[in-house]
Amino acid sequence: MSHPPPQPGRTRLDDGWQVRGCLGDTWRWLCGPGRPSGEPGWLPARVPGTVLDDVHRAGLVPDPYTGRNSLAAEWVPQRTWLYRRSLRVSGLTPGRRALLRFDGVDHGATVLLDGEEVARHADMFTPFEVEVTDRLADGEEHLLAVAVHPAPHSEPQVGRTDRVRLHRPRMDHGWDFCPRLVHQGIWRPVTLEVAGPSRLAGVTVGALPTQDGESGSVRVEARTDADSAGCTLRVRVHAPEGGGLVARAEQQVTPGATTVEATVPRPRLWWPNGHGEQPMYTVVTTLTDAAGRAVGTHRTETAFRRLRLVATPGAPGDALPYTLQVNGRRVHLKGWNWVPPDARYGVPRPELEEHLLRLAADAHVTLLRVWGGGLIGSEDFYRSCDRLGLLVWQEFLLSSSGIDSVPAADEEYVRRVERAARTLVPALRHHPSLAVWGPGNELQDTARGEPLTEADSPVIAALAGVVAALDPDRAWLPGSPSGPGGAHDAHGPWEHQGLERHHAHYDGLTCMLHSEFGVEGMANKRTWQAVVPPGERWPTGLDNPVMAHLGAWWNNTPLVRASFGDRIADEDTMRRASQQLQYDGLRYAVEAHLRRAPRSSGVIPWQFDEPFPNAWCTAAVDHRGDPKPAYHGVRRAYRPDHVCARFPTQAWGGRDEFTAELWSWTRAAPFEECTVTARLLDMHGTVHAARTFTAGRPPDTGPPSSLRPAHAGVLRLPLAALPDGLSLLDLSLEGPDGTQLAGNRYLHSSTSDLAPLLDLPPAHVDAEADTALAAVELRHTGGPAALGLYLSDARPYDAPGWAVFADNMLDLLPGETARVPVQWRAAPATGRAAALEGWNLSARTLR
Repeated sequence: MSHPPPQPGRTRLDDGWQVRGCLGDTWRWLCGPGRPSGEPGWLPARVPGTVLDDVHRAGLVPDPYTGRNSLAAEWVPQRTWLYRRSLRVSGLTPGRRALLRFDGVDHGATVLLDGEEVARHADMFTPFEVEVTDRLADGEEHLLAVAVHPAPHSEPQVGRTDRVRLHRPRMDHGWDFCPRLVHQGIWRPVTLEVAGPSRLAGVTVGALPTQDGESGSVRVEARTDADSAGCTLRVRVHAPEGGGLVARAEQQVTPGATTVEATVPRPRLWWPNGHGEQPMYTVVTTLTDAAGRAVGTHRTETAFRRLRLVATPGAPGDALPYTLQVNGRRVHLKGWNWVPPDARYGVPRPELEEHLLRLAADAHVTLLRVWGGGLIGSEDFYRSCDRLGLLVWQEFLLSSSGIDSVPAADEEYVRRVERAARTLVPALRHHPSLAVWGPGNELQDTARGEPLTEADSPVIAALAGVVAALDPDRAWLPGSPSGPGGAHDAHGPWEHQGLERHHAHYDGLTCMLHSEFGVEGMANKRTWQAVVPPGERWPTGLDNPVMAHLGAWWNNTPLVRASFGDRIADEDTMRRASQQLQYDGLRYAVEAHLRRAPRSSGVIPWQFDEPFPNAWCTAAVDHRGDPKPAYHGVRRAYRPDHVCARFPTQAWGGRDEFTAELWSWTRAAPFEECTVTARLLDMHGTVHAARTFTAGRPPDTGPPSSLRPAHAGVLRLPLAALPDGLSLLDLSLEGPDGTQLAGNRYLHSSTSDLAPLLDLPPAHVDAEADTALAAVELRHTGGPAALGLYLSDARPYDAPGWAVFADNMLDLLPGETARVPVQWRAAPATGRAAALEGWNLSARTLR
């Protein structure tokens, strides 16, 4: 007897869910088929989602992102939350099977069908499947319930790492940039699959070019289950951008797992952001039965690139390799640290994540370090990174603690983390953006204060073994930081070091990789007003309980006051002053590292984004997705063509001489044919000193790198020749034909602080917006230089989408003009508005 061709398919179970909280085992009474659908106590639920989001939307807790409201939500994860929805299956004919798949439940769950337990599970990152064929009747209605049990205990930031028993984020248990908001819920999709006797259960894909680039190998490992006798696995590789078939292969299925390899002739290579293109090949894997009928298909995008870590020039013999080599070319790591964009990470926010990643790519970032206290990047995250050329250093979820930072070593814990890794590593193998695996953040021997290695920690050794076995073409580092004494890979500081010490600190560093450091700053105005309740916005220091709750670790009100002569008297001036320090401080720190290349292999500031809208934070982009001025400072420093200066301070009071060493780098022209011009101007545009230098020649230190800084010369003048009050150091890098390749400006004060910024006379700037606010034209028309001009999205805080300004934090000298393109992402064409403000400019709104 013949049967029609099987039509396997999956249905996502996204809608129709309800949830309610339960004490103890009350949930067992509420999940049977006889429960009425309209009984009270049930809340509408989103799946994928987060319990805290559901109860907030239902009004059970106030907005946890406002004021100190998160304290009122701390009871939520102490309960079991029971999800339920009706379930109806069709096409479940004899010989076919029904399987429920859960891609992620955070953290422990019991699954029930018509009140009968069908599965238990604990581990948020490990998908699990439940065959329910015998429990479902075709066309009939059933009740699916998932009891998500109380969130397990874990350690907040100040605690002991050896008490951590789970492989899940620690950030939400309380961290310096996130109050306690413990996550819980069905946070990834649930699907119902109806399949035949033969089934394609899972596919892992890897791609690697040969050393000479003449060919590339696509390796497909597929799992099949149930009756796979006589089945064939077919692999087809398609060229990028909808191109044709470039390779094919097939293999008879073997029980359990089948491996197929296809060879692609002369594959196009994938390159990091700014170094080339990102061509993605499509791999289609099909399982056919003995009759040649397709019973399962899987599509994967992958790419060809070779990657490894190599020794840093001048490194001691015991140093780990920190220089990244891609396709045989040394690539300097212009990085940023990435944390989850939202503490309620189960709620999908694809537009926000895509926007943030595009901001990173716009800033010439080559690598994001995914911090080990947050999340493992999702498929969507990595797909975006593949497309944008953003390399990823992915950490497993081991993290430091304030008291002790050594992970547990007992066998049960080690095996638990190892099992999670064996699921996570193959699932991400096809992504070319994934560059480096590591165990986690700031794991160190407490007594010695030195970073741990595989030899010191069984769990680090286990993770290294999993990566070596399942993803051998990826790089591995045993932690961040790594290496002894802080001279190899270093962390910290995370605060502005003060006008007298900040520059000297960063100019004196010798580490080969600086994978975490930062400068703190106040929130953007729009976020500040949305998060801090009226009447609680002043004072801004820790004597204000709201400030103590919203980013206490990063509230540097005393330093900001001191840096501006103790004259700040309102929140707007405090914000502008704080953000000025963050902008100047983070830009200078990054440039100091770039000037040391190639002895410095990379620089990775802390932090790019934030999961919670803090009043003060080290983030360069706020929780809403709006950049702070510091973002634009680093973005300038990361340009492929750049000119910068090394100087001991911005506030020169009490010194005898002004000195500025001039540096530049370019990929546009030979250094020997470029020039660097430095001018020191007062606020009226008068030039007090000017010199032009040849750009110089990069030192010949080992193999060529993508970043080769050259020292051009030193601008010197007696401090008495420095203009009173404020001046601008204006730099220009020009090519052989006189075309400007890059410009840069630094603010300086002849006094011992930056208080002269508070005394600037008003500047007059005309601002005009293009049609649909696609660009803003700024024209200085009168008065002294206009300093710190900043454009921002002036729509309401909850307006959809973002305004992205191509340049920002501008200083305009008398008579100068600037045109700033504006890109509106995921934002409607109506209602667009931009705000313009500055140190000595009347704030205005452009529409």
